[in-house]
This record gives sequence, structure tokens and C-alpha cells, in this order.
Amino acid sequence: MKKLLLVAVICLFSSALFAQLASPISLGIHGGLVSTKLDANMSGSSIKESSKNGMMLGAFARININKWYIQPELNYVKRKSSIDLMMLGSSSIKMDVETKSIDIPVLLGYKIVKLPLFKLRAFAGPVASFNIDDKIKTTLGDVEDGDFKSAVWNAKFGAGIDVWKLTLDVDYEVGLSDVAEDLKGNMVNVTLGFRLF
Repeated sequence: MKKLLLVAVICLFSSALFAQLASPISLGIHGGLVSTKLDANMSGSSIKESSKNGMMLGAFARININKWYIQPELNYVKRKSSIDLMMLGSSSIKMDVETKSIDIPVLLGYKIVKLPLFKLRAFAGPVASFNIDDKIKTTLGDVEDGDFKSAVWNAKFGAGIDVWKLTLDVDYEVGLSDVAEDLKGNMVNVTLGFRLF
């Protein structure tokens, strides 16, 4: 009888502890604009970089722990940018760069304002970006592979709001490693999402 009572107490204690530790998980989809600027470091030339708008589509999971949350994502990202290259002793060449990648951010966020139907959040975290396609088009009419790295690391930080099940995030993403030789990418992302549950 004592053993049965002890088992019951342990089960009740474990259930209560699990209920305290269990974090509600929400899943959602999102998409938006990606404004990318490539920073070039090429000697012997005058360079002007310009940002262009691309797009992102993906899904996210949010693991809520009181005011904190962890948000892993899986995104398809199409980035565009341009570089005007003035070579010494020759005319300028404009290069339009387009890349497609699968990005996996893992963000740690904090809910600054947490109301039933409204939340204001701040977040930051690393992004693993896996290149699946890239091309460079020049004013000379050439289209060629950009020979970009297959995987790079970025870091992003930003803020977002939730209204009911809608989410709006604005963040800045900085390249931690070169996407190609002498090229590093920086991005501004604006995404609108919907939490499925």
C-alpha cells in the first residue's frame, strides 16, 4: 500500500512538473521582401553596390517559454543585388546577381509586451544559408554561374509584432562569412506571417 501511495505521489509530482516545463508550440507560415546588398572588396577597381528586392517564403515553429521564445525556421530565399564595377583603364561593367538558397534561422526572442491579442517582440540569432542556385548577368550580355559558396553563416536581429494570429517582422541580417570571393551579403527582411495554431 505504501509503495502504491509512493508511486501515485511521484506520478502526480511528475505530472505537475511536466505541466510547468511544457511549452506551448505554435506553427506558422510567412513570406516577404528581402532587400540585399553585396559588399565587394576588390582591389584595382571602383565599386558601387546597389540593393535590390527579392522574396522569401517559409515556415516557422515558435516554442514559447513565458516571455521568451525559440523560433526555428525553414525558408526559401531569392536574393537580388547589383554591382557597378569600374575597372582601371576601361568602361564600367554592371553585374546583376541573383541567388536562391534554403535558409535555417534559429532565433531567440523576448516578448517586450505580452497581451492576449497583441505582442511586441525582439529577437536575434544565427542563420545557416545553403545555396541552391546562383547566376550573374552582366551588361555585356553574359550569364554565368556565380560560383558562390554552398553554405554560409549569417546573423540576424530585429523586432516584430503579433496581432491575433498575424505576425509582422522587420530584421537586419549581416553576413558573417563571404558568399563568394571578396563578396559579403547584408540584408533587410520584412515578413508577414500567419500562425496556424
